[in-house]
Amino acid sequence: MKLHFLGGAMEIGGSCIYMDLSGKRILMDCGIRQSGSKDPIPDFATIQSQGGLDAILISHAHMDHIGTLPIISKAYPDARIYMTAMTADLTRVLLYDSLKIMKNREDEIPHYTEKDVLAMLDRITPVRYQTPMHIFDGFTVTFYPAGHIAGAACIYITSEEGSVFYSGDFSSFSQRTIEGIRIPKLRPDVSIVETTYGNRLHSNRQTEERRLVSLVNECIAAGQKILIPCFALGRAQEVLLILRAAVQNGEIPAVPVFVDGMVRDINTMYTRNPTYLKNALAKRIMKGNEPFYTKEIQAVAPNQKRDELLASKDPVIIVSSSGMLTGGPSTQYARKLVSSENACIIITGYQDEESPGRQLLSLLTPSSANDVLTRAETHADTEERKITLDGTSYPVGCRIEQVGLSAHGDKSEITALLDRLSSRRIFLVHGNADVIRELGSEVAAEDFRRQVYLPECGMEYDVTIRTKRKQLSFIPAFTMQKTAPFTADDGKLLWDYWREHYPGKYFPVSQIAYIWYGRRITEEPVLQEMQDALIASPYFSLNTRQMFLFETNTEEAVEHALMPKEPTIQDIENRARDVFAGYAYRKLGYHTDTKELILSFDYPDSLDPAQFADHAEQFLQATGWAAKISPSMNHNAAGSLLHTLFADRLLKTSYYLDRKCYAVTLSSVSDTDQEAAASFLHETGWQLTINGNLYPGSTDSGADPLADGVQTDKNTNEYSNMEFIPHRTEAEPIEQNLALSCIDHEFSSAAFLPEKKSLKQDQRGRYIELSFISPAAGMKVRDTIQRAADQTGWRIRIADKINQNALIQNICSLCSEHGVTLKKNPSYMPLTRSLVLKVSPDTDTPVLSLIREEFQKRTCCSFEYTKEC
Repeated sequence: MKLHFLGGAMEIGGSCIYMDLSGKRILMDCGIRQSGSKDPIPDFATIQSQGGLDAILISHAHMDHIGTLPIISKAYPDARIYMTAMTADLTRVLLYDSLKIMKNREDEIPHYTEKDVLAMLDRITPVRYQTPMHIFDGFTVTFYPAGHIAGAACIYITSEEGSVFYSGDFSSFSQRTIEGIRIPKLRPDVSIVETTYGNRLHSNRQTEERRLVSLVNECIAAGQKILIPCFALGRAQEVLLILRAAVQNGEIPAVPVFVDGMVRDINTMYTRNPTYLKNALAKRIMKGNEPFYTKEIQAVAPNQKRDELLASKDPVIIVSSSGMLTGGPSTQYARKLVSSENACIIITGYQDEESPGRQLLSLLTPSSANDVLTRAETHADTEERKITLDGTSYPVGCRIEQVGLSAHGDKSEITALLDRLSSRRIFLVHGNADVIRELGSEVAAEDFRRQVYLPECGMEYDVTIRTKRKQLSFIPAFTMQKTAPFTADDGKLLWDYWREHYPGKYFPVSQIAYIWYGRRITEEPVLQEMQDALIASPYFSLNTRQMFLFETNTEEAVEHALMPKEPTIQDIENRARDVFAGYAYRKLGYHTDTKELILSFDYPDSLDPAQFADHAEQFLQATGWAAKISPSMNHNAAGSLLHTLFADRLLKTSYYLDRKCYAVTLSSVSDTDQEAAASFLHETGWQLTINGNLYPGSTDSGADPLADGVQTDKNTNEYSNMEFIPHRTEAEPIEQNLALSCIDHEFSSAAFLPEKKSLKQDQRGRYIELSFISPAAGMKVRDTIQRAADQTGWRIRIADKINQNALIQNICSLCSEHGVTLKKNPSYMPLTRSLVLKVSPDTDTPVLSLIREEFQKRTCCSFEYTKEC
């Protein structure tokens, strides 16, 4: 075999190893160097000179391992890319963010385009942990959990020419989001192992977490604002969980914690991939609970002004990317805080030698810094403390601290991994030159049989394996030899067999499939269906430490799981939100004794009984509870509607329950009264008597004035073009989950975010519907929607509906902020798609004008108001 080190050798960054093994040309990782003094691109000319590329294997989603993937994939489009599903999701987010950063650099030409990223993503084949994949004849690749970050993998390759283990970045200890590295007894001929911290031992993890909590407490007590610049992927999630637990346990006061930058997008990817996370966190997500955010910990809105977050005199905590202060919102916050004595910046991760974060650490004394700094890097107390951010120098007056939350293995973990692998040929990479040389000499001295290589970038090694190590493969002693696919109904059968022949053992789904079918299964759809059935079965559970492994439940657990369970009120409410998602009910009521759910509406008589009955039946089947409509109309809402319809002409109102009719007295009649009565009937289901005359509730034309969708007046339709068609209609739409993820990323910096994404179907086929706070808000970001349609190949429509609750919440919040007292709850006027407010008579009109302007910015809707005593 031949090994070419194109990047990441005697350096940290640009990891890229090219291998010719058994006639196949493989690339392991394809990173970028983010240091400004080095060429960012690995030595791709070697790949061309060696004849090209057959496959690409990716260990994890950090940019120093994936940053140039679109470039090489474009050059060799036939080379499939293999990574875990979690890494694929994260790769998409990070590369799109990289695109945005490159576009904002006016003096630089981007390394790749959005089209290159989309094409590359389409070439990815997801790989499961601990599931051998035959990517070529006689060539098998297996991914194992590496720790480090979610989805990270160690890669094990076996071929006729020998076996290779590539660690990628790894960590042995358990973090809050993920478990540490998990590999069985492997027998690689060649091992390629990272050495980031190969010359030091980490502090105890729990000690460092307690130190972070203690530092935050000290800063809050001193009234300081805290900036924690974090790597968006991995480190930020760890910090958020530490802070969340500390607040919940009362270890730190409940001060605002703002989450900014790409951290928000990565949090979403974690939520979508729970099986790659630690058991407790995964279960929290699977139950529908938010893993990171609380009422104290909130994501910064894309259009939120960051200066406002720091305007208060009270302490706040900012968790933001980037972790080295090389860009992203953390740099903006640092510019505001770094010169202030009333602020603290806490560094939690590796800092490149040229980064602003390293400049801050250089102001610490070597004894107080956990990072290794030379004396030349340490400023004397008499020298002026400065830092350069975005080319501008700032005096440093803030407090600087460092907490060791590294997700890389230290010296003891690296040597333990090498001992477990027992390879005779060892290549040490991904570390500074001094670190690699120091560790290399110690590793070689420990065992004279080891051949330790310390490659530099550009070096080539021709390795001949004369006696290959015998590989250990999983061949179950007992199999069930089934021909029919496994379903949830087969759970008891498999459970009995497993407990009899493999008591206490746990397996990945690929090995369970081997036991069930009696042969090795590699078809992804078969394995996915089996995993879904196992997760749904009461007989099996995901292993508490390794969520990609299954184990059998105890008899007691199975018996308990099979017992009929009464749904909790929370279960009922969650199910009601799903089943009745299209209904604008005001509140839910519960009669636990009769198992009845009561939905209260402003206008219950306007509902379609048959349609509601269908949804009620769905709800009954799902919960065993009956769903009923409260017959009571909200007469306050009806009164507000009448006020909107007739304004100052309205003198008196009354209603008759038995006839379901409202009577109004107007100061004058108008040609529009017929249309107003029709609107009232359509909206409320009640007839209207005007000055003693009963109106039938139809317009002159006999048409329903609201039937044609969102209208601004009788003759115009402001939102008539709310469907967006991909420009390349001949291209196949991408997979729906990936499409939804692409839409999420496209909206990461949009002025308005979709509140809901739904898959719909009409006579032309399937499409995606985006629901905003209002259709007008959706039209404000139509360029973003069009880009999302072009990227995904899906038709996208803006939902023609208003989020009434969100409108009311926004107006109440604005009124509270500006000291305006509402006499009653705001009312929503469907005809005008606006709100009606009743305020105190002493309310300043300019203040209401200011609120209206801000409300329009937030919602693209308006409101009317009256002043009442």
